Amino acid sequence: AETLEVKDLSLLHQHSIQDKQNLLSPLLDPKKRRAFHLCYDNFVTSFCIPLLHSLAMEPQIFTNSSSSRNNHQPHEPQRVCYRYQAFPCLRVIRPGEFSIGPHCDMAYGHSMGNINFHIPLTPTFGTNAMYAESHPGREDWHPLKTKSVGLGFSFDGARCLHFTLENTTHQTRVSLDFRIAIHRDKGAPSLSSHIHNSDMMMRHSIRNDDDEEEIDVHDTLCNWKMLKDNFSTFPGYYDEAYVDLGAHSTMSHFNPGPVVHKGDDFGLKDPDKRVGFPF
Repeated sequence: AETLEVKDLSLLHQHSIQDKQNLLSPLLDPKKRRAFHLCYDNFVTSFCIPLLHSLAMEPQIFTNSSSSRNNHQPHEPQRVCYRYQAFPCLRVIRPGEFSIGPHCDMAYGHSMGNINFHIPLTPTFGTNAMYAESHPGREDWHPLKTKSVGLGFSFDGARCLHFTLENTTHQTRVSLDFRIAIHRDKGAPSLSSHIHNSDMMMRHSIRNDDDEEEIDVHDTLCNWKMLKDNFSTFPGYYDEAYVDLGAHSTMSHFNPGPVVHKGDDFGLKDPDKRVGFPF
């Protein structure tokens, strides 16, 4: 709201500027969008990634496996990496507008390993909300409703169908959509393979002649090959952060939660047309 110099995002349809491209033009200026971009990056690294990490800790996803590839030293820290969208997709759906029909993100070239985050910046209800199924193929459509700003959702948008309807409400919906993938450091040993029905499976790996390393098909984290998608071909769309595990990993002074470190590039990445409108 501060970037666009408005008081209430849900009333954007009443703004004197009706052309949406002109209305959102401040986001095209790196200086004007910097505060918003920093706020978003801090939200992802300070809240979303620690949340995912905590959820993954409960089922012991990061527990060391007995894979033959797991040959690290007992006190050698392991690194869990989080690849996240460097700038969010911004959705502005005014009354009478329609955004997108039923789809899963894999159909648009996104990685199957991505976890979607949908963060409404305005109350969402009725037809201004996004609809999604709870599991791939279940078709139990339900709206992602929020009564207050700051509530959000994470879901398997790579495989689950989701869509919007024509906004027949009296309020504009403004929301952020972005993706995070959890993977192990390519140079680190294999992490957990906490597999359901493990008694029916045998642990193995595959190697293609063109691959530089083995891929553990039972690793519960994304492997490097799964991370490749149409949006990672050129740098800038994704950023990275990581959490060190092990005896010498940095512990947080603020309980609960891990310390999240940014990758080698601490700067903000400029958004481009891959994040969609208005870029």
